[in-house]
This record gives sequence, structure tokens and C-alpha cells, in this order.
Amino acid sequence: MIPILDATSFYNLISGVMIILFVVALVIIFVYEYEVLRRPKNQT
Repeated sequence: MIPILDATSFYNLISGVMIILFVVALVIIFVYEYEVLRRPKNQT
């Protein structure tokens, strides 16, 4: 059985997940901004 509740393993897992979520959030924000800026602004 892998000691998944070990302190260092847990910290590495959390830091890795936070980095992945941060990168994914940046990609989503950039894609959203690109899609919004690509459309004509005066279209409702």
C-alpha cells in the first residue's frame, strides 16, 4: 500500500495540482479573451 497520506507526498501532490489548475486557468482566460476580441464589438 502506498503511504498517500505522507506529509511530503501530500505536499507534492497539492503543489502539482495547484500548478496544473493555474496553467489551465491561464489557458482558459487567454482563449476566452481571444474569442471576445476576435468578434466585432458593435454586435449585440
